[in-house]
Amino acid sequence: MERYRRGKGKQSLLGNHQKCWIWGRNVVRETLATGRWGMIDLLLADSMPEAEIEEAEIRGAALGATVQVVPAAKIETTCRSSEHQGYAARMTEFPYFEAVDVLANLPENPLCAVLDGIQDPYNFGAILRSAEVLGMNAVFIGAAGQVGVTSMVVRSSAGAVNRVYLSRVDDLTELVTKLKARGMRVAVASEKAAVPLSAFDFTRPAAVVIGNEGRGPRPELMAACDALVSIPQFGRIGSLNASVAAGICFYEAMRQRKNR
Repeated sequence: MERYRRGKGKQSLLGNHQKCWIWGRNVVRETLATGRWGMIDLLLADSMPEAEIEEAEIRGAALGATVQVVPAAKIETTCRSSEHQGYAARMTEFPYFEAVDVLANLPENPLCAVLDGIQDPYNFGAILRSAEVLGMNAVFIGAAGQVGVTSMVVRSSAGAVNRVYLSRVDDLTELVTKLKARGMRVAVASEKAAVPLSAFDFTRPAAVVIGNEGRGPRPELMAACDALVSIPQFGRIGSLNASVAAGICFYEAMRQRKNR
């Protein structure tokens, strides 16, 4: 079963000009290792170890990429960064998983994340990295008002975007209704909530909603959730960065499960 979207015929690029390029050793190697995201061109620095070049050439060719071994200076010129570490790849649009397939393949006791309008690519990438590291089974994002997977997101996720079941849906409120119908309890993080995060039971099937950096979650989405939860704060700043809040929520969920 094909569990992610592929373009038909000629595939669109991830972005225009240098925005369609990803670079960095870990980022590109993770993309090559998972082998599901279309790669058009792969540039490898000729200064890298021969065995590493050969491995990347084989994986890149398997993805249909045109592979070139070039001086590091050419890679720097192409991606306009000196931080490429010998790797750069020109990518197609990111292949999000279909929500119906993600839902059908969730484990018996799932943990999911729902992102409502995260607009900063660094925040989005950091959230995806935390989701992968802390064992979230899937991440759902809205199709509108939400940054998609871009080169910047890929780099800030350290390549974790390739390891997360990431799905983009048209209606997050409808999605939450579907999650609840599957027996999942849904918590939404809000600094206005009276219930502390630790009081929510994440040992059962659950999902956590993280809202937009400025406005927070949309009212209709909050109304569809089972509980509003807050992260206890002890300083004078009124709220946490969205990616930091997400990481704390994911950690609390896994902490409860480990200590169950």
